[in-house]
Amino acid sequence: MTSPKKQDNPYVAPKASSPASVDIDLPGERTPFDLRVRLAVMMFLQYFVQGAFLPVVSLYLQTTLKFGPAELGYFNAAMALGPLAAPFFVGQLVDRRFATQNVLSTFHFLGGILMLILWTQRGFWAVMILGTVFSILYVPTMMVSNTLAFAHLKDRNRDFPIVRLFGTIGFIVPAWLIEPLWLSRFSGDALDQQRGIVLLFAGVAGMIMAAYSLTLPNTPPVKTSGEYAPLAALRLLKQQNFLVLVITTFIIGAVHQYFFTWNSPFLKSILSEGKINAAYEQRISSIGQVAEIAVMAGLGMMLIKLGFKRTMLIGGLAYMLRCVILAVSASMSEPFAARMGLACLGQSLHGFCFGCFLAAAFMYVDRESPKDLRGSAQTLYGTLVLGIGFFLGGLIGGWIGEATGNVVLLSIDDRDASFTVPNYSIIWLSGAAIAAVGCVFFALFFPSDRLADKAQG
Repeated sequence: MTSPKKQDNPYVAPKASSPASVDIDLPGERTPFDLRVRLAVMMFLQYFVQGAFLPVVSLYLQTTLKFGPAELGYFNAAMALGPLAAPFFVGQLVDRRFATQNVLSTFHFLGGILMLILWTQRGFWAVMILGTVFSILYVPTMMVSNTLAFAHLKDRNRDFPIVRLFGTIGFIVPAWLIEPLWLSRFSGDALDQQRGIVLLFAGVAGMIMAAYSLTLPNTPPVKTSGEYAPLAALRLLKQQNFLVLVITTFIIGAVHQYFFTWNSPFLKSILSEGKINAAYEQRISSIGQVAEIAVMAGLGMMLIKLGFKRTMLIGGLAYMLRCVILAVSASMSEPFAARMGLACLGQSLHGFCFGCFLAAAFMYVDRESPKDLRGSAQTLYGTLVLGIGFFLGGLIGGWIGEATGNVVLLSIDDRDASFTVPNYSIIWLSGAAIAAVGCVFFALFFPSDRLADKAQG
């Protein structure tokens, strides 16, 4: 039986009789340049919102709002609650009811308003509730923007990594706007009080993204018999390759959120030991996204040469190695420069973590999904990454930080208060162990890519 022609649909899932292999798309007709630019701007704004707050929100909660380790974990877990419900309504909206660009605009507009309100709040429950509702609105837009891009790119394997690369750039830019232009004038307690400005930046960027979304190419729902799209997408779990990917993503997604829960407080602890009290955490964290640019630029060729399995396994191993490197940095007694150098090396691995595993996996889900279910399939898969996995990653990170930390008693205004100082060495080694489980499972059970294997020999 001959392979389908390019113009038919190269992204149709393999038949049930042979789920253990998929074909790698070969380069075809290019997407018009002006359309690629428009989609790149969409990705830039989409991830500018997240880049403004995500790298340092834990530090803001810890230093400004005085959240403890467990509370940090609860907040990061709460930010993942929204996506748990996403497949049951977002996929249906995109695949069956409304044009994708209109869904994207509405969610960003409401999310921007909520982020502006969150900027004004200081109480634990207000922050928790607003953060949860914001996640309901924002996180699905990450999958929806993927769906819109995939719908208009003619050669997804070649074009999507470049378009998505501008999302990485958008994630980086806030670090080099907020810290140098605003926070650089503050230090000590004054700096702690100003860190919330990141929420203001995120809210304004969300409103801009809402307006821009209305200018994107019209992406109407696909006309079908009307079957409930999320339920139909769930049938993809009958395929071994999709099921193994989902389980692995559940594990790796937990490590992803685990990292963001503790990264900025960890960087601040190293900076403080080096007598540096200015805001550098967000810029140091951006090293990972700078590396991600290089990885995303070469991702299409990497998939052709190595196939999805090898590429994603590299990403999973990068998650594990990053935690190991940060654990070594946390346990070192050497000079500040050596510890910070290792911490920066750990940050740089984020490019392989995100590009080789998460970005490649979203591309894999798109090629495995029938045309009229891509929105629901992306959202379903995103739930495992950004929902269940992130939820557990936040909870586990908080519990480990609380259970293994050192309790310090201080006297403040003639009152005794206790604070838990995290044990970062144990925290990072625990993250490495979780990532190792995901890598072993993926290596054993995820099927190889037939065409890539042939190319290798």
